[in-house]
Amino acid sequence: MKKYIVKSFCALSLLCGAASCSEDELGESIFDTTEGGLDPTSYTYKFDRWIQENFTEIYNVKFIYKMQDSGTDMEYNLVPAEYSKAVDLAVLTKYLWFDVYKKMAGVDFLRQYGPRILHLIGSTAVNPVNGTEILGLAEGGLKVSLFRVNLFDPTDFEQLNEKYFKTMHHEFAHILHQTKTYPKEFDLISASHYEPTSWQDRNGAEMASIGCTTCYASSQAREDFAETIANYITRTDEQWNLTLWVASKGWKVTEDSGISQYLTGKNMPSMKNYAFSYYYYANAKDREADLRTYVGAFMEIDQVYYMSDLSAKISGTADDSDDSASEMKGGTKLFTTVEETEAYLQGLRGKYELMAVEDLDQADGRAIILQKTDIARNWLSSAWKLNLDDLRREVQVRQTSFDLEALRAEVYNIGEPEGTPEEETEGEAEE
Repeated sequence: MKKYIVKSFCALSLLCGAASCSEDELGESIFDTTEGGLDPTSYTYKFDRWIQENFTEIYNVKFIYKMQDSGTDMEYNLVPAEYSKAVDLAVLTKYLWFDVYKKMAGVDFLRQYGPRILHLIGSTAVNPVNGTEILGLAEGGLKVSLFRVNLFDPTDFEQLNEKYFKTMHHEFAHILHQTKTYPKEFDLISASHYEPTSWQDRNGAEMASIGCTTCYASSQAREDFAETIANYITRTDEQWNLTLWVASKGWKVTEDSGISQYLTGKNMPSMKNYAFSYYYYANAKDREADLRTYVGAFMEIDQVYYMSDLSAKISGTADDSDDSASEMKGGTKLFTTVEETEAYLQGLRGKYELMAVEDLDQADGRAIILQKTDIARNWLSSAWKLNLDDLRREVQVRQTSFDLEALRAEVYNIGEPEGTPEEETEGEAEE
């Protein structure tokens, strides 16, 4: 059965169906690893040889970067991956996924439980029915396809994390839990909140408040489990702490209703709705009319959580059906840390009586996310002898400090005499 990794136009998500994974007997590769299978005169020879030595021979994985029509969904108009983009994604896939688990659990672990085929596709595949964009596809725990390779930007850390690296760890979490089931107590924690068909229309702040790390995590339990692991591993300390801060608040969600026209910051997204965590009354007249100025705005850009200085003056009366803002301001700054957010709110507290939005869901989102993370941590330890926090530390160091030029050199300098940068960068990648 196929598993889809998708991005809604409001949030990145990993939409995966049930699948089973198989266990290969350790031994010789099931793929051709002979030199005769490579063409030394080909422009792609060095890359092909690097793939053979670093994926096929070691992990028993076939890495396909020349798109195969037979291995794609013909309903979508797809294009192949650009050569240079494929090289970049390949070296980072090895460095940030395979090398990490090799260090944590060994080569045999990946040979037995890792995917057998990795397939790169240059374009995205848009689903017109629900407005989602397919970023990846996994089939039976054996084949993983990564889309939008031609949009791969190694200078954009958040994009790399959300559209590629988190996907890798999410999918591997699926493969592992399909082999050894995670505790079913996890399924019960947020059972009443899952929405398998309308998750893409939900607000990330509200979902964090009920204990889900992303909107897609609120679709069903097994996606929640994989998202919990993947987000804990790949989100930086600042991002994870902001997620927990968002999860600890109540939220007032209002429809756009023209709000986006006030957003002048170049990074501000066009969203269906906005969420605010605090409000104040600007003056006595506003208090009398219960006209509240909402602040502490949550922003979700490609599924990365931010706060901003956007404010909206909205009637707080219970019988008011018009939720549009009567006055807007701000929307020009993004806050990426809890400290920046609290500093902004503290400045408002010096002028107004700032009141927290009531948390109506009756759920302690922060405690729930930490509870789910603990279940995942204990399961990885008991079932797989993997330490989640060690895994996270290794990924955090690698994803924030990799030398892409050195990693590329592993490909372009392959076959050079001893003492070339190939040996040095290879050693660095294994440390």
